[in-house]
Amino acid sequence: MAFKRILVIRTGGIGDLVLSLPLLMALRKFYPRAQIEVMGHRSRLELLEGRYYAQRVCSVEQPGMASFFVQNGMLPEKLAKYFASFDLLVSMVSDPDGLFSANLRRAGVEKVIPIASLPRSGSGHYSHYLLSQLRHWGVKAGLTEPKLFLTEADREYASQFWREHGFGRVLAIHAGSGSPRKMWRPEGFAQVANWAIEKLGMQVLLVSGPADQQATHQVLQGMESRKSLMLENFPLTKLAALFQKCRAFVGNDSGITHISSAVGTPTVAVFGPSDPRIWAPQGKHTAIVKSSFPCSPCTRESMYRCGRQKCMDSITAEEVRKTVEKLLEGS
Repeated sequence: MAFKRILVIRTGGIGDLVLSLPLLMALRKFYPRAQIEVMGHRSRLELLEGRYYAQRVCSVEQPGMASFFVQNGMLPEKLAKYFASFDLLVSMVSDPDGLFSANLRRAGVEKVIPIASLPRSGSGHYSHYLLSQLRHWGVKAGLTEPKLFLTEADREYASQFWREHGFGRVLAIHAGSGSPRKMWRPEGFAQVANWAIEKLGMQVLLVSGPADQQATHQVLQGMESRKSLMLENFPLTKLAALFQKCRAFVGNDSGITHISSAVGTPTVAVFGPSDPRIWAPQGKHTAIVKSSFPCSPCTRESMYRCGRQKCMDSITAEEVRKTVEKLLEGS
């Protein structure tokens, strides 16, 4: 069936969105004439709007949205008509009882493809799992790496930024993560930054979000040189454009790390409690430094019970430096 209008609902974090890009790519290729719209958290969807994947994006925080998660609930007319205007709806929201999908069909959506927001045990990497779910519903989907597309304006912004700050070869570092339990020691990042400046002649770009300020300032305090610049709370599209000009990137298991990988920057991701076989950034230009601690990776429940992430503490700056070196040699 040739669908004309497709809506993809993608909630979750930045990393979840980036790892969903192969699914969006598959839909774009399989339905090349369809208008694709993505609903999710508005600030994150700027990475997609007008950048190949979606003609339009919209916020999931719509009045009356909660009614679609209630059995036989009263569906707001305006929202029901909006959903019914799509021929195909791909839902990646937490819907264990199937109420959301059932109410979408009640609203008049012709075809709903529900995909569990978390992969089942043994289903492989998350992006591969999403593609397998599409194939289950008859959508041909080959394996591709997550890729973010930049506009000419994005690239021009980054070039101007480089000129204004006199940048040459730059190492980007993001010391934060969605969970403090997935964060490597700030002093480890500082040691890598010092090495990159002293041994490789690089400059350092420190990236900080609203929840990363303490870790970022600790990295800055541990740096011996001031050949660095800190970016605080930058729009995601601007970060993506700046990352693409960087020589390399080092970060934790975080959405920001996935952005770096998705624009093709040589990316090193530090993993401890989470499983890189499921959540790692993808591509030949990426590398994982993971803990060899016996209990790593662990379940989410175990991670939150753990008072101190010994798995993250066990990773040395030397391991990370060698991984960066190897990536740089191969790029």
